[in-house]
Amino acid sequence: MNDSHETGATALANRDAVAVSHPVRPSDPFKVTLLIFAVIAFMYFTGEVLRPLALAVLLSFALAPAVRLLERCRLPRAAAVLLTVAVALALLAGVGFVVEQQLTMLARRLPGYQANIEKKVSRILQPAQWAAGNRLKAMADRLTSQTEGTAAGESVADPIQKVEVVAQPSFQERVRAVTGPFLELLGVGAFVLILVLFILIGRENLSDRIIGLFGRRQISLTTRTMEEVGQRISRYLATFALVNSGYGLAVGVGLGLIGVPYAILWGCLGALLRFIPYVGPAVAFLLPLLFSFAHFPGWMQPIEVAALFGVAEMLLNGYLEPVIYGKTTGISALGLLVAAMFWTWLWGTMGLLLSTPLTVCLAVLGKYVPSLHVFATLLGEEAELEPDVRFYQRLVALDREGAVAVVEAALKQRAHLEVFDQVLVPALSRAERDTARDELDETKQEFVWTVVGEILDGLEGTREDCVATSDPPVAEPHEMDVTVSARTAVPLVGLAVEDAADALVLRMLGQLMAASGCALEIIPSSASSMQVVERVSEQSPRLVVVSHLPPEGLGLARYQVRQLRAQFAQLPILVGHWGETGGVSAAERLRQIGATHVSLSLADARDRAIDLAFPERRAAAMATALRA
Repeated sequence: MNDSHETGATALANRDAVAVSHPVRPSDPFKVTLLIFAVIAFMYFTGEVLRPLALAVLLSFALAPAVRLLERCRLPRAAAVLLTVAVALALLAGVGFVVEQQLTMLARRLPGYQANIEKKVSRILQPAQWAAGNRLKAMADRLTSQTEGTAAGESVADPIQKVEVVAQPSFQERVRAVTGPFLELLGVGAFVLILVLFILIGRENLSDRIIGLFGRRQISLTTRTMEEVGQRISRYLATFALVNSGYGLAVGVGLGLIGVPYAILWGCLGALLRFIPYVGPAVAFLLPLLFSFAHFPGWMQPIEVAALFGVAEMLLNGYLEPVIYGKTTGISALGLLVAAMFWTWLWGTMGLLLSTPLTVCLAVLGKYVPSLHVFATLLGEEAELEPDVRFYQRLVALDREGAVAVVEAALKQRAHLEVFDQVLVPALSRAERDTARDELDETKQEFVWTVVGEILDGLEGTREDCVATSDPPVAEPHEMDVTVSARTAVPLVGLAVEDAADALVLRMLGQLMAASGCALEIIPSSASSMQVVERVSEQSPRLVVVSHLPPEGLGLARYQVRQLRAQFAQLPILVGHWGETGGVSAAERLRQIGATHVSLSLADARDRAIDLAFPERRAAAMATALRA
């Protein structure tokens, strides 16, 4: 019996191990799309339940920092939660009371503004316009009376009077009609409050349940996801509340200085309405503007109110909100706008209020869940593109300035060697592959070569990169002086196999080798095999570098290597099979037909070229190492 239990436990452990090592990931785009639409439909039809739940979670994130602060002061969890919720409700009730008092006073004085409104309207509409309007109205009245008289003359019988019997509503029906909406709102509010209390009191229990449901096999990933969601939303809510409070204070003080009555009311409404994205700020501006229009006899105060809100909105919308909210939530301003439209369509006003926190959750999930990475890409603050991808995209779009800007930004952060290997060569390789697939025409290919050539022209003569090999060469001071002298530069020959891209990579290698006192002469791809042999014989180089940028030209590269080896048996031949990470078989075939070494990157090619071009340095370094 024990053996059977042990066997079952072992099988279960093995199954879990296999599941951990091979997690199930919904990689099928069709299935992922269906799942997303199914979730949207579920959220749409269950919105009555999910909206209060989402609001409760949002309020829990907002109140959690205060609860943790009270807990650090040695207050029990339940007492800290109750005290935090009580203080929040008291503040909300206090603001509501002040706003209600101001609104009551305003409602009592509204009828007195009718004369002022009519006076201003009469100034806007000139008397001539009023006269024309009166004549049109009189003509319309005459036509209406004639039509009614004709209809009455043709009538032969009195119209039938419709009589309806209406039952007097009972007392219960009248009470239900008056208190129904308020009872529903009160019930939802009580439900949200209870949820907030339970979530704050049982935070750890809720986290354990989420991990048990979704992250039992990926506990670390699930924990990081929940922590980042909580931190982003808490920072957003704290920043949002601080900015809105400052906005309301500035509006209230500004309106008070202008002389607008009930400045406290307008400031509180401005701060509260800004919690509703995009719609709230417009309402917060229109209300005091219309009131100033009705209250003041002149036009200066309404213009000052409009200027006050214009300056405040310009500062917030043009600088503070995109920068502060984007940095706080990690979501772009465009992502926030699109998300607000989506959540408003899905859940109405409540969705608009919850749009930013819910979008933060989606962005964080997209960051950690591979199948939801599309949300992180679309909503993230920064576009996740490597420099070589951005550079090649600018080239394909024929954006010369944009492409040069990408390279200049990369040169500020990386060495020339890294920029060559990680930006320029990959871009040239992409162009070769797209051309081979007929996805890039000759005009754009020529543009790519031209821009890369111009960038190399700008870097010509710089000695930013130093020789850095795995075993640094050792040379005496007088030998180094002779080596780097322009008059005694060591001759090297570079052979471009297929096209101008191969020659451009050779130019990069030549710039890297210049610091070691080497002069690389490039033979273009248009040269024939006989011309190549003659040039090599004339130069008598210490090394020949054959440049080949896949995917085309491997056969021609092998032919050139074979021809060179047949003519120069002792000459070192370095083949650059650029940009290939899995070209082991091709490298082996090239070595079999005579290549001394095959490099896949400029960094390796530079180091190997120095070793092959300066064998005496290599020997001196090895002798020094043996003596040590």
